[in-house]
Amino acid sequence: SGGASYNKVVLRLHDGPVDPSTVSSAPPQEIIVQVLEVLRNLGIEYTKESEFKYRCVRPKKKRAGGREASTSGGTAAGPSSSNGPTTKPTIEPIYGEKPDQHDEVRFSVEITRIDRLDDLLSLDIRRLKGNLKSYKFLYDIIRE
Repeated sequence: SGGASYNKVVLRLHDGPVDPSTVSSAPPQEIIVQVLEVLRNLGIEYTKESEFKYRCVRPKKKRAGGREASTSGGTAAGPSSSNGPTTKPTIEPIYGEKPDQHDEVRFSVEITRIDRLDDLLSLDIRRLKGNLKSYKFLYDIIRE
């Protein structure tokens, strides 16, 4: 043990084109801590799927002054089959100017390794649901 032992961590192989801005040589534990902090600061809920993969939700924007959120929230969630409890940040989710649609956006973040480059990792952010422009807005912020 020692040195670059994190390479032994089970990281899936990155597939598809590599976005240079999401590539890092930091240990995956460090990257995920940073990512989760960013998600919390953006008001994004996340559920742990595996050590280096999280499923994230930016809720749809509530109408100003509306208190109907508590009723609608109960049914939609349902019993979740995920490993961990969903972490709900206490701050308001972030919404951008147009073209962000302020809709619900679901995406996953996962740290993957890049084939043939042992010490480089990629932060894969994948859209699961929601408007593409809204997702792009979040993607750019998380990437920064």
